[in-house]
Amino acid sequence: MLSIVQSLHFFALYGVSLTGLFLLSAIPSEIVGLYLHQSFAGSSEMSGGFADLFISVLIEPLAMGAAIFFIASRDQGGNLSLYGSLIKSMGIYFQLAISYLIVLVIVMLGFSLYLIPGFYLLYKLMFVEFRVVLKGEPPMEAIKASFNQTRGQWSLLFLPFTLLLLALTSSQYLIRYLLIDQESVLLLQIMGGILQAPFMAFAVVVGFRLFSLTSQPLS
Repeated sequence: MLSIVQSLHFFALYGVSLTGLFLLSAIPSEIVGLYLHQSFAGSSEMSGGFADLFISVLIEPLAMGAAIFFIASRDQGGNLSLYGSLIKSMGIYFQLAISYLIVLVIVMLGFSLYLIPGFYLLYKLMFVEFRVVLKGEPPMEAIKASFNQTRGQWSLLFLPFTLLLLALTSSQYLIRYLLIDQESVLLLQIMGGILQAPFMAFAVVVGFRLFSLTSQPLS
């Protein structure tokens, strides 16, 4: 629970900046996603799923990488700006996008079997993006290292991971419930992205704290 307390303290200081970063990615992501869904209207359900996957891989890794760079800098007493974080994230965008796609596909395959394999893989792969950003590892090496890093860490990681997963899942259901009566589909999509942004920002903060506690000091 110490990781949650530390994350809340950090989020109190920089939560607005991090939320703004995820807003910058969420709004265009929702707009482009809606456009693609309308383009695939009448097509197979698989086409709609491909649209969601394409948008996730296209935009979310950039925001994730920038958030990790920003958090790492401030955690070490630096003053890297959000703009500087985005520039650094763009420099490794290809590696981030590839690792994000591989992790997403692996986790989806796990959930296609049963819930437990899906959650297990989600847990074992929680540090992949952090290793790509902060350790400079290629995607497959980062995946292997994330499996190793989480080994034997159940007492430290399981409770924060579970609480964070519950918070993210609950927030998604709450957002859908609050926006269910909206008439404009585009407005619903954008508002959903806006409401989800602080939860995503806090999730990265917690992830970074857990990563720091289970890895060697960052150079």
